Amino acid sequence: MLGAADSRLDIREIALEGLFLGKDAGQIISQNLDHRYPKLGEMLDYILKQQSKLLDSYEMREQKLLFPSKMYVAMIKFLLKCFESELVQNSSLGRSSEFLSSVERMCLLLEHAMAFEGSVELHSTTSKALVTIGSYLPEMVSSHFASRISWLKHLLSHVDMDTRESVARLLGIASSSLPVTSSSDLIRELVSLFSGTNKRFEVQHGALCATGFVTADCVSRSPSIQEELLQNTLKCLVDVVNSESATLASISMQALGHIGLSGSLPSLVCDSSSVSILEHLNEKLSKLLSGDDNKAVQKIVISIGHMCVKETSASNMKIALDLIFSLCRSKVEDILFAAGEALSFIWGGVPVTADVILKTNYTSLSMTSNFLMGDMKFSLSKYSSDEKNVVSEDCHMVVRDTISKKLFDALLYSSRKEERCAGTVWLLSLTMYCGDHPTIQQMLPEIQEAFSFLLGEQNELTQELASQGMSIVYDLGDTSMKKNLVDALVTTLTGSGKRKRAIKLVEDSEVFQEGTIGESLSGGKLSTYKELCNLANEMGQPDLIYKFMDLANYQASLNSKRGAAFGFSKIAKQAGDALQPHLRLLIPRLVRYQYDPDRNVQDAMAHIWKSLVADPKRTIDENLDYIFDDLLVQCGSRLWRSREAACLALADIIQGRKFDQVGKHLKKIWLVAFRAMDDIKETVRTAGDKLCRAITSLTIRLCDVSLTEAPDASQSMDIVLPFLLAEGILSKVDSIRKASIGVVMKLAKGAGIALRPHLSDLVCCMLESLSSLEDQGLNYVELHAANVGIQTEKLENLRLSIAKGSPMWETLDLCINVVDGKSLELLVPRLANLVRSGVGLNTRVGVATFINLLVQKVVVGIRPYSNMLLRSLFPVVKEEKSTAAKRAFAGALAIVLKHSTPSQAQKLIEDTAALHTGDRNAQISCVYLLKSYSSIASDVLSGYNTVIIPVIFTSRFEDDKHVSGLFEELWEESTSGDRITLQLYMGEIVSLICDSIASSSWASKRKSAKAICKLSEVLGDSLSSYHVLLTSLMKEIPGRLWEGKETLLDAISALSVSNHKAISMEDPALPGTILSLVSSACTKKVKKYREAAFSCLEQVIKSFGNPEFFCLVFPMLFDMCNLTSPNKTGRAPLASDTTKAESDDAEDVSIPVDKLMNCITSCIRVASVTDLVENEKKLMDVFSISLSPGFQWTVKMSAFSSVKELCSRLQSNLNDFQGTSLHAHTTAFIHELFSSVSPKLVECISTIKISQVHIAASECLLEIAQLGRYISATNWRDIGLEGEVVQLIEKEKNEQARSTLKKCIDNLQNFERANAESN
Repeated sequence: MLGAADSRLDIREIALEGLFLGKDAGQIISQNLDHRYPKLGEMLDYILKQQSKLLDSYEMREQKLLFPSKMYVAMIKFLLKCFESELVQNSSLGRSSEFLSSVERMCLLLEHAMAFEGSVELHSTTSKALVTIGSYLPEMVSSHFASRISWLKHLLSHVDMDTRESVARLLGIASSSLPVTSSSDLIRELVSLFSGTNKRFEVQHGALCATGFVTADCVSRSPSIQEELLQNTLKCLVDVVNSESATLASISMQALGHIGLSGSLPSLVCDSSSVSILEHLNEKLSKLLSGDDNKAVQKIVISIGHMCVKETSASNMKIALDLIFSLCRSKVEDILFAAGEALSFIWGGVPVTADVILKTNYTSLSMTSNFLMGDMKFSLSKYSSDEKNVVSEDCHMVVRDTISKKLFDALLYSSRKEERCAGTVWLLSLTMYCGDHPTIQQMLPEIQEAFSFLLGEQNELTQELASQGMSIVYDLGDTSMKKNLVDALVTTLTGSGKRKRAIKLVEDSEVFQEGTIGESLSGGKLSTYKELCNLANEMGQPDLIYKFMDLANYQASLNSKRGAAFGFSKIAKQAGDALQPHLRLLIPRLVRYQYDPDRNVQDAMAHIWKSLVADPKRTIDENLDYIFDDLLVQCGSRLWRSREAACLALADIIQGRKFDQVGKHLKKIWLVAFRAMDDIKETVRTAGDKLCRAITSLTIRLCDVSLTEAPDASQSMDIVLPFLLAEGILSKVDSIRKASIGVVMKLAKGAGIALRPHLSDLVCCMLESLSSLEDQGLNYVELHAANVGIQTEKLENLRLSIAKGSPMWETLDLCINVVDGKSLELLVPRLANLVRSGVGLNTRVGVATFINLLVQKVVVGIRPYSNMLLRSLFPVVKEEKSTAAKRAFAGALAIVLKHSTPSQAQKLIEDTAALHTGDRNAQISCVYLLKSYSSIASDVLSGYNTVIIPVIFTSRFEDDKHVSGLFEELWEESTSGDRITLQLYMGEIVSLICDSIASSSWASKRKSAKAICKLSEVLGDSLSSYHVLLTSLMKEIPGRLWEGKETLLDAISALSVSNHKAISMEDPALPGTILSLVSSACTKKVKKYREAAFSCLEQVIKSFGNPEFFCLVFPMLFDMCNLTSPNKTGRAPLASDTTKAESDDAEDVSIPVDKLMNCITSCIRVASVTDLVENEKKLMDVFSISLSPGFQWTVKMSAFSSVKELCSRLQSNLNDFQGTSLHAHTTAFIHELFSSVSPKLVECISTIKISQVHIAASECLLEIAQLGRYISATNWRDIGLEGEVVQLIEKEKNEQARSTLKKCIDNLQNFERANAESN
């Protein structure tokens, strides 16, 4: 007891378990006599010996508790068990003085426990214990507390409602020992407590409860209290109902009900008239019953039933019934059951008396009678009484007839489901609580018909209560009645009989037609009863249907608040005895029904199973084939409930089975599992998934040679694997495919060489699954990767890395390990076909990788199949768009090449090299293939360098940067040095270049021209095949222009630079031809091509250095320069283009003056001084034009270079021509240059704000100033240059330009000083 109040939960639990050995705290002692409790007196002696003050108590409850409240609670409950145990074992003890003395001391201990400082739980437990003692020993308790009335009155205002109600009952019990006058005074005092205003709720509640119990006791006694007092009390109670809240009104009605149990309530006398209480309260009660306070409604409706127990007025009865029937549409179960109890009290014959209700811890009929869960006779034995209710039987016959008509004509067959539910609850209540009443006995067939009809209700509560009702009807009837009831049930459920009553809205109430069940998902709940009825008919024992329903429909439909449930042990025993001969037929269905979707059916069938089958494992083993046959058939049933139950049952039953038990059913189980996984009903699919997991576990165990004997494992594999590969993996249902592949992967781990017969199918299945089982979100992301900035190649690599970590790859590795020569005959053709037809990135990369691994495993064993694989793989590499897949297939092709024949290798490499002339995808395929050949089959590839090296070299210059980059990488990997490789394969490279230049493909021409440039750059003058290349190029220059043709000019330029000596020596006329060809190119209209032509012309002139080139080229350049003059804007850009000069083409036909000036610079560099002097005027015009403000600064920079080159040429030749006419002409040229160009240079420095221009112009000015010393004093003309230069120096910010300008000033000053001295 002390442990029950310990601070630790575990100690408290163990202590309580030691005190109360029964699992159910409410267990009846007589049912558990093995647990013997001590005698009450001995236990009290021991407790009081420890603490004698436990019997101390005071009027105001100011005593101190000696222990924690929880310890008191445990002690009181234990003492109460001792009291009940001792009293039940020997009922005569109630009259012995020793026992009564012990009870007296226990009452004192309980009074001590009611100390003010005690907990609510303690006070509630204590007060209920006192009422319990009073229910067994009313005289003793009554006399004991008759002297403690004031103590009880103080407790009526307790904060706990249960305590107040228990104390009120005690007050009622104690009042029976008081004189009538004292009781009357007590009633008046109680009435004054609740009739005043501004009272606490607790005070009013306690006073109302006590008034009911005390007045009820006084009314039942003779002589009774005065009529005036009774009238006053009733009026006060009625006033509370009328004026107070629903809660207090319900308590007041409860008090009126308790008074009504003891006698018929008199009419209220108002002035000269009288009116019955129910009539007076009718309107108010209607409002209260329609309110939201459910607890208040329950108390009120039960109170109405109590008030009518001894009522004799038909009008009052009618009012009461109308009030109760007004609740027929309530959806609150507790209210409906309360109304059912009220109707039972009105009907009569209930198994409780007024004393039971008033003087015990009574709560409701269902809890007190314990009808559903226990033995009703025993539960009521301690409340047995000889009291007979004397009421008007005629009045009650009318009432019963009214109730019957209301139930059977209006409610039970109503079109509203809530009314049918209310009718079912009330009919069940009448049948349970008034079942022994003769009227009920006569109505049993009609009641059975109503319950059987209600079994088909969709409302779960209605259906369950109807099934309970049928079991009760079966128990109540005699033998002949039971037979009639069984016949009526069979005809009702099967539809073979004719109904006695025309039932309204049958079509609306039932969800099946023509006796079939399960046409809709919601109608399945009838199937259970239909199946059971059919089974009973087939067995020829229709009376078994009741046994089934006693069990199958058993459940706790009435919870602890409103009742109990049937005593299952008795029903199971009766049904079990009758069913034993038929177990072989019943077991398959009983097994399945234990997995029914309806939890009620599951629980019911589980109880049946436990009751009828002593050894479940042995029973199932003996009937396993019958069970399998039934379940496999039901897995294909039209009823989803049957399909679901069968799948769940199979999932449980197959666990732990051996091959000889399930072998012949294995394939069928897999088949039904897959069907269930694709069922239209979600719950069936869930059951199918569970069955699939179970059969998967079983199959893996049966196929594992370490867990199953080898022959059985082999047979299991032969059954399951072909089925999974043919039916499961090829299924269109995603979940089935995934499940099948999962099983196959697990089977492969333990199968070993047993996989070889199925290897080709298994490998292809796994490869296809790499894509089919991939997360589809990755495909979506890849489609939109470009939009969100994700690189496709990186995403593909991510997908492949995920796939390589999947169980499918693990299975493929296992398959590789068991491959042998025989299995290749079937495997390789399947792989070759999958190469062509495989879908999905993972599958395509997977098959390529698998081929790679396979060849590494079998090595030369692949040679007989190499041609087949080469013919399959090569086209796929060309057509594949995915980079990752292309590389994978290239790798597979390379490893097959390594083991192929020489002729096959030659053809493959030549075909590969030919890809470089194709589109971009073909070129990428070419480089990937060559890379793979180089890394995997380098020994084979080395014999074909003359084929692939030229291809790699020329493809380095593809226009596509990605493609050219790939070939550049390959070139670096394949060669040790550019110069050596090019010299080694010069002939093949030149041949390929010439062929490409002569081709019709512009891309090939461009690529070849760039290759020639690279050859010229690397080999220089050692390029021996220059003539062939130059000839090919010169053939392509004439003719129409095409995109990129300027690369041919770049190639000619490169050859001219690198091989100009050899070209001149071999054919002296060839440089002139080249010059003429390039000069004609300079007249073309396309800007890019013309710029390239000018650049080429510059390099040709520089490279060959022929002085004659000046006279050949300069006139053309001069003419072009004149056409570009800003002063001649009215002229067409070119004389040859006079037919058309559209503004849109202005940019294309303009002459690049900067490049033109570069060409003039080259001409000046190679020209003779004589030619320069002769073209003095033209050169001055060129400088004047190019240095004019109309051109960009880049043109001026080119002009500065030309002027500097001219100054350099003139200065270097002046000393050689002293005294000759050429010297004079040269001097005049210099003077003209000084006077004409110098101002232009100064202007450029002044107007252009670019430091580069300032530096170049100042340097050019310095060159001219240095030539000024050659001008004679007679020819000198001051142009004011010195002053302008001084001003420039002052403004110039660039230090280099300023320094150069200062040098110019010095030269000019020296020149002027020299002229002054000469004069």
